[in-house]
Formats: sequence, C-alpha cells, structure tokens
Amino acid sequence: MDTPSISLCMIVKNEEPCLAQCLSSARSIVDEMIVVDTGSTDRSAAIASDYGAKVIHRPWDDSFSNARNRGLEEATCEWILWLDADEALDRNEAFKLKELLTRDSIREQQIEGIELLFHNYLDDGYMERSYLLRLVRNRPAYRFEGRVHEQIYAVMLQHMPNGRLGRADVTVHHYGYLIRNRIRQDKVKRNTSLLRKALEEYPQNGVYHYYLGTELLKANEPEEGLAHLNIALAHPAGLTPAVIMNAHRYRILALGLMKRYEDMVEQCSESMTEFPAYTDLYHYKAEGLMALGRMDQAAQVLQEALNVGPASEDYPSMAGYGSYLTCLELGQCLAACGNEPEADWYFTLASLMDSSTIAIVMHDVKTGN
Repeated sequence: MDTPSISLCMIVKNEEPCLAQCLSSARSIVDEMIVVDTGSTDRSAAIASDYGAKVIHRPWDDSFSNARNRGLEEATCEWILWLDADEALDRNEAFKLKELLTRDSIREQQIEGIELLFHNYLDDGYMERSYLLRLVRNRPAYRFEGRVHEQIYAVMLQHMPNGRLGRADVTVHHYGYLIRNRIRQDKVKRNTSLLRKALEEYPQNGVYHYYLGTELLKANEPEEGLAHLNIALAHPAGLTPAVIMNAHRYRILALGLMKRYEDMVEQCSESMTEFPAYTDLYHYKAEGLMALGRMDQAAQVLQEALNVGPASEDYPSMAGYGSYLTCLELGQCLAACGNEPEADWYFTLASLMDSSTIAIVMHDVKTGN
C-alpha cells in the first residue's frame, strides 16, 4: 500500500518564540504545511514561509473554528494533522504515524481519526498525560465548530456514524500550560471572553460551560468556575467521556481552591464511585484530608491509590500518580504521623521508581525547607 499523505494545518498569531520548534517537529512526516495567520505583528508568517508552509492571511473574527476551517479548505492530502504552535511532535516517534496509516486495519476498522498521546507540561516539574484527537481523514464534511475550544469529533459522527477512532503511541509535547506561556498570550482572558459570547448564543451547551469553568479556575475564580462545571455535568449531552472525567476533576480542584475541604473530600468519594480506577481522584481526596489534618485517613487513601496503580490511558492523569508521586505523598503523611521508619520506606520506594526527581524532594521534606 502507498503511504498516505498528510497535511499539517495550523492557525497562528504572534507565535514567533515557539513556531519554528513546532514546524520542525512535523516537517519530516507531512507532505504539506498550511498556516493560517490571524493577524501576527511578529515574524510568525515569515517563519512559516521559511519552513515551506503555505501562509494564508485571514482577519480574526472571534472564532477559532472559522480560522481552522479556512486551513482545512486548502488541504490536499488524504489525512489532516493539526497542531498548535506551543506543541511539538516527539522527533523519535513522529515517523510512526506514516507507518500506522499504511496498515490494512485502518481501512478495515473504518478508522476516521487518530488520537495522539499528549504530555502537558505543568509548572513545578509536573506533567499530565491524555489522548487527544489530532489526525483525521480529509473529508469536506469534517469541519470544526465552536468559537473556542473548537471540536470536530461530533461533526464526524454526524456524517460517519460507523467511523471509529484509533490511537497512536506518538507523543505530542505541549508547553502551553506553563505560566510563562499563558502570560505571554493572555489566553485565559481571551478564552473566557469568547466562551461567554458562545454561551449567549447557546446557554445550555454543556461543552461551553465546561470550558468556561476550567478557564475561570485558571483565572482564580473558582466559585463561578464551579457553577459552570456543575451546569456542564447536569447537561452531559455532547460531552466526551474524557471531558466528563475532567469536569469531575476540576470540580474537586475548585472546592480545594475555595478551601471547602469537607466538600472536596465528599465530592472525591462520589466521583470515585463513578470512576473507581481514576487514580488522580484518590490523590485529591488525600489532599483534602491532609488539609483537614486527618493524616491517618489520608495515608489510607494513598495506599488505595497505590493498589489501584497508574490510571489507564482512558483517563487524563498526572504522571506519577499511582506510583512514585503516591509513594512520596504517602511518605509525607506517615512522617507527619510520626511513623518515620515506614515513611523512609516509601521515600526509598519513590526514589527507586523515579530516582531523577525524588531525591531533592525527600531532602526538602525531611529538613522542612
């Protein structure tokens, strides 16, 4: 079978600091690059041209979908890959995409889209893992919808109800959650404004309520954020399983930000009933219990998290939960309870699981620094 062709489609505005890294990461596995520039005043358009991309200048009209769809209109390849400028394909894994698309199973199983493994880098050295749809067949009916946090999967299902999604163990490194990048683009303020406009048009849209809730949490407005997350979960039609799980998670985080720790612990217990294999929920419950000074109970919950182990790939999850970070936090709980020997055992176990990061943290825990 001939190797299927791939179009890379992107939208940019003032992405000079990171655009070259993104384009460079994908250049070897795509057959064309299309960049829609929505009003850059820096060298973004010139950088895209330098990498051989077709640059389309389009005025910004408060709609990410309109901008993305303009790029899709120009795509000539069999598959469409889309990335944001603050993302980059793993250079050691990107080649797998081409090989994957040649497999007979892609056709036989009616695979219409491929999810890629995202490593979302957070401040303080943490990282979340999740799978996101980023590669779809190039069909005229497949177009994005939504002003912001635009989606395409629901549209795909309308036109190809029997179509399925596949997964590729190809990592996309995402740096947009780092504080320095959020400040640079002021994304929270922009997204919040667009989502409020969208809810004026579609006040019962659970997807918009979910995303507005998450943006308000980033803006340190947890009370209003929690209200929107509750509305989203009350109107789950159109929410993907991953979004529903994330809504539970962010609702818990909102309660923690408001220091409503009793409610936080209770909400964790309710969510764990629905998602018993979601290890992150055990951690949040333990954090609530620790804030309440109930260290013994927190240690028990963290032991349960170890028994559950790392969450499966179906869950958006923090790397290290169910393994070394759980051992570290369990050691901290036990040390606070005065059980130094057992605490040391879990600190050692954590260092064996991830020796590169735990040693310094262990020192800080023991010295109180």
